[in-house]
Amino acid sequence: MSIQTWLEARRFRAVWKEPHSSLLTLLSFAETEEDGGKDLQAAARRITDGEILVHMNRHALDEIRHAAMFRTRAAQVAHAHGEHLASRNEERGKAFDLAQSRALEGTNAHGFFEVGSFDEMGEVGYIAMLNVAETRAASTFESHRKAALAVGDAETAAVFASILKDEKYHAAWTETTLQRWRKQGRSAEVDRELASAKRGRLMGAWRRKGLRSASGLISILLTISFYSLLAPFGLLARSLRSQPAGWRTAESRSTSSSQY
Repeated sequence: MSIQTWLEARRFRAVWKEPHSSLLTLLSFAETEEDGGKDLQAAARRITDGEILVHMNRHALDEIRHAAMFRTRAAQVAHAHGEHLASRNEERGKAFDLAQSRALEGTNAHGFFEVGSFDEMGEVGYIAMLNVAETRAASTFESHRKAALAVGDAETAAVFASILKDEKYHAAWTETTLQRWRKQGRSAEVDRELASAKRGRLMGAWRRKGLRSASGLISILLTISFYSLLAPFGLLARSLRSQPAGWRTAESRSTSSSQY
């Protein structure tokens, strides 16, 4: 297990161990899934391929159903810890962004930078985006399922296990569609759009991380500036102050005399 994986697992376990963070994360997932479902429904109206349309409509309904499942589980958590959570309801806007695809300014429901409508992305570009997003979602949900189970939250783990079946189907149908296009001689186009989708997700991840850690970055930059620029001057000044006053006076006179 890599250090990054270990840290992620630890962070996820901390989320599901605490009722308030569990509630906020469930609601964040619900909003993301619902947004994704609506986006898919809008895209489906532009699909002309009958086979893709069948999958797209099912996919959209799955996402909306997932949103309902997350909200139902959130309601259960709120009911079980009502008094504790009610006093902290004002913090809802600070929800953990562990859905990892929650829309931010300039990004869509999948965490990609908005580049335009389905018409502008094109059919291949949109399916490539879905393939990358759903593959990542399946991995993320599996990590959350394990984390919830590890802290004894079997109910939440069961929700993720059920949703995971659909996410794997979503990744599979988009992959099958891309492979079908490859066989039709469109490999270059598929490769190009997949690469673009992966870059989009990477940039979206950097942007989310940057927004969350801007203050930390500033702190790091200030620290680096201090040790690389200010600290040496401070040490020099301290060294001069530590010299005997008489020595500095004699040195000053010697320096002055040498000028004549």
